[in-house]
Amino acid sequence: WAPMLAVLGIAVSVALSGCWMAAAQLAPIAASAAEEVGGDAAELAAGVAASTHGDEARAKQYEDARQGAMTSGDNCNQLEVQVPDVIELRRSAAGAPEYRELQISDSLAERQWLPLADSETTPDGWRPAVNFLQMNFTPPLGAVVAESSSSFLAYTPAKVITAADGDRLTAMTTNFGTPVGTFTWNGNYYHYVVTSTLPCYPPPPERLAQDAPAHSGL
Repeated sequence: WAPMLAVLGIAVSVALSGCWMAAAQLAPIAASAAEEVGGDAAELAAGVAASTHGDEARAKQYEDARQGAMTSGDNCNQLEVQVPDVIELRRSAAGAPEYRELQISDSLAERQWLPLADSETTPDGWRPAVNFLQMNFTPPLGAVVAESSSSFLAYTPAKVITAADGDRLTAMTTNFGTPVGTFTWNGNYYHYVVTSTLPCYPPPPERLAQDAPAHSGL
């Protein structure tokens, strides 16, 4: 038995020694991995903090620019912040009322008022004004829209809920004029004002050549 016990003891000793050596060899790797995970976590936390700080800085920069534009005394600057909804009204070559929505486009060499066109409008944005004229305008829209040329109607929500609503109302009042009345759409009230010209930027292209004779006869 003694020889067998000696052999067994040597085997156990070697086995334990091997396990210890393996553990010793793996220890630096585990430590390195822990350091790497810890470093990644620290970098991630720093990144999140930097991103949050960057978002706050950008939001403050935008708000400072907005406040500066709205109080600069230059009315056109206010249109850089918020633009009221604007439509152009006219009579078609057949004498029927029609309208198109306008926007300020900055895709050209200089900014310009341009029409919005889709599958439900003509290529230059016109559509019949049948439904539009039935939006309970007070006073009636016909009382303030000229018969012989295009008119431009700007409108904003009557109820100011957000800062953007207030900016649109200010931009409309200072660039188009004091609201002359209200209308309703989808259960909401809107202020509106009608002008014969558009502020700050060139108007859309003139009506098509084939419309000219009908236009001059209105």
